[in-house]
Amino acid sequence: MSPTRRGVAQFLLAAVLGVGLVPTKVGTSAAADDPEAFVAAIYARYENGGEGVPLDNAETVRALFEPRLAERMIADSDEAAAAGEVGKLDGDPFVNAQDWDISDLRVDVEAGTPDTAEGHVTFLNFGEPKQIELRLVQIDQGWRIRDVFWDEGSLRGLYTH
Repeated sequence: MSPTRRGVAQFLLAAVLGVGLVPTKVGTSAAADDPEAFVAAIYARYENGGEGVPLDNAETVRALFEPRLAERMIADSDEAAAAGEVGKLDGDPFVNAQDWDISDLRVDVEAGTPDTAEGHVTFLNFGEPKQIELRLVQIDQGWRIRDVFWDEGSLRGLYTH
C-alpha cells in the first residue's frame, strides 16, 4: 500500500473503526461506499504492532459482519462465556492467528456486483506468508463481511457445524 493510500486508510480507520467500532451510515464516510477502504481500515489496525480488531462485543461484530453471521458469532460467544468456555472462534479471523507481527501488507478488493466484492489480503506474519480472502456484501449500513476464508476453512463454516 502506498504512503498516500496508507494515510487514507488510517484516516478511514479513525472514521469507520473508531470509538467502539460504531457502524457508519451509508454516505457518511468513504468506507461506507468503498469496499477497499472498508477492508484497508480493518487491516491498518494490525500493522506496526497494532492491536488488531478485538471482537469482544456485539456492537463491533455487527459493525463488521453481515447480520446473520454476526448473530451466530454473538450467540456462540455468549453461550461459551455462560459455560465458562472458549467459543468456536479461538483466534483472530483477520490474520488467522492468535498472535501477530504483520508486515508487507497488501489489500486488493475487486467488485463482483454493485452489492458484493471480494477482498484479497496478503501479508507476512512473523515473516511467514499468509493469505486471507474476504467475501463482502453491502447492506443499508454499509459494507460488511459475509465470510472470511483461510487455507483450512472459513469463518462462516465454523458456525455451520
